[in-house]
Amino acid sequence: MPLKTSSIKKQIILHDVRQAGWLSVLYFLALLLILPIQIIIQYSNPQAQEYMEKGNLFLYIPEVQWLLSITVPVLLGILLLRYLHKKQVSDFIHSMPVKRSSLYHHHLVVGMVLLFIPIMLNALILLGLQAFSGIGDYFNIMHVFSWLGIMLFLNIFMLLATFFTGMVTGMFSMHFVLTYILVLLPAGLVLLLIANMSILFVGYPMEYYADMAIFKFSPISYFLINFTPDPELSWIVMSLYAAAGILLYLAAFWLYANRRMEATSQAIVYPFMRPVFRYGVTFCFMMVGGYYFHAISSSFAWVIFGYVAGSLLGFIVAEAILNKTWRIYSNYKSYLVFAVSLAVVLIAVNLVKENYENKIPSPENIVKVYFGDSYTYTEAPEYLEAGIKPLFFTDKQDIELVRDLHEQAIEAPRADNYYEGDLRSTFIVYELKNGKKVARSYTYSLDDNPELKSLQYEIEGSNAYKYANNAVFNIAPNEIYAVDVQSNDIKQSSARISDPELINALIEAIKKDIELEDPQADSEELLTYSLDLLTNKDQGYYYASFDDSDKNTIQVLQDAGLYDDLKVYSEDISRIDLENFERNNTVTVEDPEEIKQILNHVTYYSEEEDSYFVTFNLNRGRSTGEEMSIEYEDLPESIKNQLEE
Repeated sequence: MPLKTSSIKKQIILHDVRQAGWLSVLYFLALLLILPIQIIIQYSNPQAQEYMEKGNLFLYIPEVQWLLSITVPVLLGILLLRYLHKKQVSDFIHSMPVKRSSLYHHHLVVGMVLLFIPIMLNALILLGLQAFSGIGDYFNIMHVFSWLGIMLFLNIFMLLATFFTGMVTGMFSMHFVLTYILVLLPAGLVLLLIANMSILFVGYPMEYYADMAIFKFSPISYFLINFTPDPELSWIVMSLYAAAGILLYLAAFWLYANRRMEATSQAIVYPFMRPVFRYGVTFCFMMVGGYYFHAISSSFAWVIFGYVAGSLLGFIVAEAILNKTWRIYSNYKSYLVFAVSLAVVLIAVNLVKENYENKIPSPENIVKVYFGDSYTYTEAPEYLEAGIKPLFFTDKQDIELVRDLHEQAIEAPRADNYYEGDLRSTFIVYELKNGKKVARSYTYSLDDNPELKSLQYEIEGSNAYKYANNAVFNIAPNEIYAVDVQSNDIKQSSARISDPELINALIEAIKKDIELEDPQADSEELLTYSLDLLTNKDQGYYYASFDDSDKNTIQVLQDAGLYDDLKVYSEDISRIDLENFERNNTVTVEDPEEIKQILNHVTYYSEEEDSYFVTFNLNRGRSTGEEMSIEYEDLPESIKNQLEE
């Protein structure tokens, strides 16, 4: 009997290899093309060799490496467990004198080996290239081992997830879908919860919590952002994934040991899991529906409609999958249970809503407060615009100013991004003495709230705010080796300044103009003169801009003899072409006074339907040919009369 059992086990292994071995071969060839062959081709081409980067092996088509790592193990696992989806095959396999534990481990080990071989063979080829050719100058042994470890980790985790879902379902299509739902569910669920919390609670900072959590909650998203030349893997996160992988292995083993043979062709095999699937799908559809209607309407009544419609649709889909029929009306009581639970949750949310929304820490408990127009609450350079620093207020007077604005923002009506008035998005984080943080985010209009407008402009007019939000204050002048000055979008003109004294004078002039700038000034001039501050730092350059109201900057450029070539005067314009919003009426303007008035009121773009597109034709200098806009009320009266004829 032992010999017979041993022979059967060998046949099982051979069957698995025949069933899925071809996928392992294709995986090997794909990795071979992406890494060794691509590296050899680039190295053998002298021109391409000049641009070859040194470092991690994820330099080479990382997106495809990631895609293969999350698809090949899943397809492999589905092929190895294919017999669980067919009743006759399942009955035959389970009738053999082999324990389920042996079957489970044979399939799992074969799957791991079929993943290990293509990855390891490519690693050995890379080690050979590193050791015996000049290609090794572009990566070292540690790069190969790092690549090998990350690839094996992600591949094995995805295989374990596939084995777990294979024990849960008896359908091929559900096996594929459930695997990705399982792996993406933590991140997706957290994102949906955060998105809906931002609807239910005014001030809830969706970006703050989403950025902290979303990528770490799923290995698919986590490794996507770490398949880079410089992966930043957290040992804590990796340990949690490893623990999750062990739990998936144990859970799949237990489920397989207790699986009924007749469970093939069922969407969810185990009865105790069906309510979880039913209500899980209903809950996710509900949140998607609520957020969708919030995004297109910004009305809470439509949000409630989205919750009801989404949950009903989700319930119907879940029931149809479980019962493999659309005749699901007999189970309406299950939906009523969900609807009652949803009502209870919404009532509970309403009870705590006011306490959350009105919570502002006491001044004596605040160490410092972050204030910005978007989520840049980090010192990590990849999240920050070049030269921009997070703004933290530590002075008691400044903290009190932010608290006053916070109080007004709570009472201000929500505004959406389609609002065309004086709109602000504000992100606030209080750091408290007990180590906790209170984060809030608001979008509001300043047009109908004079007190809020005054507080907003007072903060924006402070030097601390200006220093944090302008690159010229955050880079040392001696780090700048040149400045490129560009004219506006009307005229093609630029100048490069490389004299250190002139660069220093220009930087100081820009700083003075920014410090003198009034945030409440309603300038109609184009802020289109731009400066690229060129440095030898990784960023390469920093950006700044100015307009004709910045007298100190203009004076430095005039003294250097550069301003007249950058400035567009009305005398430089030979003709202006005006075209209406519908683009069915064109007017040509050649009168000098009319040209001057249009030049003084032109803007980048206007969404007003009575606005006109403006194209400039120059007699001095080259025109960019860019279209700009002017609103009807800013046109000369003679042009208005001409248009009305």
